[in-house]
Parts: sequence; structure tokens; C-alpha cells
Amino acid sequence: MEILLGTQALEPRPYLVTVSEHLERLGHEVHVFAAEDVRADPEELRVVTPERGLPLAPDVLYTQDAYAALLLADLYPLTPQVFAAHGHDEQVWLPPQLAGVVARVAVFDDRAAERVRAGALPQELVRLRRPVDTDRIRPRGSLPDNPRRALLRLEGLSDYRRGLVQRACADARIEPGADGDFAIGRGLDVVAAMASGLPAYVYGEEGGDGWVTPERYELLEADGFSGRAEPTATAFERVRRDFDRYDPAMGPANRELALAHDARRHAQELVAAFDSLVPRRSPVDAPLRELARLVRIEAATDRRATAAAAEAGAARARAKELERLLAEARERGEEQASRAAELERALRESEARLEEAEGQKGRGVRALLGREGKVPQQRDD
Repeated sequence: MEILLGTQALEPRPYLVTVSEHLERLGHEVHVFAAEDVRADPEELRVVTPERGLPLAPDVLYTQDAYAALLLADLYPLTPQVFAAHGHDEQVWLPPQLAGVVARVAVFDDRAAERVRAGALPQELVRLRRPVDTDRIRPRGSLPDNPRRALLRLEGLSDYRRGLVQRACADARIEPGADGDFAIGRGLDVVAAMASGLPAYVYGEEGGDGWVTPERYELLEADGFSGRAEPTATAFERVRRDFDRYDPAMGPANRELALAHDARRHAQELVAAFDSLVPRRSPVDAPLRELARLVRIEAATDRRATAAAAEAGAARARAKELERLLAEARERGEEQASRAAELERALRESEARLEEAEGQKGRGVRALLGREGKVPQQRDD
């Protein structure tokens, strides 16, 4: 089977690399389409562009975003397409609401499935697990009974969320770093930690669900390891208590769970979804390229808005920090002013005592002169 994976800009790259490799291991010919001019490692991805290397007639399109879905539907009007819904927060990660573009939608958690089902256009869903290459990610060695280090994956979190975890680690005398006895994160970072044989703590911007265990795996996986599986608040006290519940046995158990849902099985399930597709009978009657252009513009606008919001957040945090420093400086200034006033008062008191002492000395000399009637003369002998 000749499979064309479609993307706007080779995202999400880790998924593309894993899936392409495992589909090729099964004997399928795989190309990765990049609508935009991007650089890629030729050893990882066999990249084609609108100007270079497009296959003549692939058997199936496996698209990763709405822009690529619309553009490839125009380039290959009769080729069936499966859409991968990697997220549900941005429109570009959801299938186009246009009949005939997508035959099936692959979803990787129940939250995304609910979002796709709520769309105006009914979709046939294929429920898959997030793949992890257990051949590339090897298990760690033995773990200590008490954790000393934590692998923090807190990218994209607010200062409050990040600071809460860092404070809990500090209170538990756990050092954060690039390596650790357990991992803290969300999404694919949790899956990768499990494949490494590490205990994994689910924590994200929306909240935290705690440790992954065999008993809680299905619940947390259905939510995409986002931290929102349970409607509970994630305060400092809870995170700190959870750290005390660390158990090194969670590491090997996580490795077994990752092996049960690895990239091999993911690729096999994808092929099964591809095999039963049939070509379109007729092209989609819509201005697909124009729609793709509008989707691309909207996605770019969303990215700029997100970047601007992040910059605004950083600016607000910086402003608060400057306000704190200014308040401290003012407090120090008031303390210094108070100290200067005290020193000035002490100086005036010292000068007054000096004047008083000099006055007393003068009065003593005058008293001496009054008693003797004259100033003693120095004798030559």
C-alpha cells in the first residue's frame, strides 16, 4: 500500500517519525507531505512537497491537520482520506466540516472523540492509543525507594502551575532536572516516561490527576493524560501528599502498559482502518484550495494570538516582579531614611553633649580663677 501522510509543516513530528517507520516495517511505501517549505532529516522522514516528489496515485491519505486535508483532497480528488485528530483546542486539529473530504477520523483519547462527535458533520471514528516506540525507548534501571530527582516536563504551563510543582519538589527535597526517578508531565510525555519504566505523575495546566497505575490507566488514558480526568482541584497540599505516595514498583508496571499499546500495534490498527476504505466516486464539489488557504490564515492568526498572549503573560509577570522589587526598594529607602534620621538625632545629641561638656569645662576654669584670684604662673625653676 502506498500511503501519503499529509501535514502543513511536519507537525507533530514525533508522531510522524514513529508511524512512518512502523508502517514501513510492515512493507508499506510511506511519503510525508509538507505543504510548507520545511527542513527535515532525510533519515527520519521521506518528505515530499507540492513542488517535489509527490506520488502519482497513493492508495490512502492520512492527514494530520485541516489545511493538509483540504489541500490533498484537491490534489487527489478520488483518494480516500483518514484524518488524525491530534487535539481539540484548535480548529486546525479538527477535521473539516465538509462532506466527502474525510472518510474516517482517528482519535487518540475520548475527549477528542467527544469533540469530533459534536461537530456538524457525522464522522466515522477509529479509536487508537497514542503510540510509543518501545524499541527506541529502553527501560531504566532500578529505582530508589525514595525519589531524589524528578524529570519535569512543564513546557507551556503558567508560572503558577509550574511554581506549585517546583515548590512541592523543594518541600519534599526532590531536585528537578533533565533526568529523574519519576516524571511529571502530560500527554505524550507521560507515555514516553511509562515506556522508560518510570513512575509517571500526570500534571498539566488544567489540573493534575496524580500517579499512573494499572488501576487508573484506562481512566487517565481516556482523558489523554491531560490532568482533567477527575473533577478535583490540584492544590499544593495534594501534590505534596502525592509525592509521599511514590512507589518504585510503578515504573515496571508502566513499562508493561506501554508495551501493550506500542507503535507496532498502532501501525497495525491504522492499516486495518486503511484497508477497508474505498476510493471516492467523485471529487468534492467545493473550492478546496481557497478553503485550505483560509484555514492556513486562521491557524497562523491563532498562533500569533497565542504567542501574543504568552508575551503578555510574561510581561504581566515581569511587571509584578518589578512592582515587588520597587516595593522592596521603597521599604529599604524608608528604612535607610529612618536610620539616617536616627543618626542625625544621635549626632545632634552628641554635639549637644559636647557643647555642654565644653561649657562645664569653661565654668570650672572660671570657678578656679574666682577662688584664687589669679591665674597660676609657671615658675622658671
